[in-house]
Amino acid sequence: MTMYPLAEEGVLVNGSGFMTHGLPFITRAMLEGQVPGWSADFDAWAADALARGAGDELAAFRTRASGTPYAHPTVDHYIPLFITLGVAAHPDRPVRTTVEGCTIGFSKRSFQTAV
Repeated sequence: MTMYPLAEEGVLVNGSGFMTHGLPFITRAMLEGQVPGWSADFDAWAADALARGAGDELAAFRTRASGTPYAHPTVDHYIPLFITLGVAAHPDRPVRTTVEGCTIGFSKRSFQTAV
């Protein structure tokens, strides 16, 4: 369900963070720039779901996304994604990715939603 349409009030909602957040699984190789498969796989899955506007797919991440146990061992860093999508005027529409890449082996992805 879409939250109150804040865009109509001139409010910008900025969701920020990493698409993967498996801090307990950081390795020396990651610190040296290696991206583990679980991070790349989860990011590819999420990017595809976001590009299709597939909110139900994103919500079922525990059973649908490869790498979940490592990419998000807890939900606290994944749930903000839904807050950002929830304030979009059309949360079921595809998003436009504006930033992507990896830092310390973790995927980072920023996107804009339709207003």
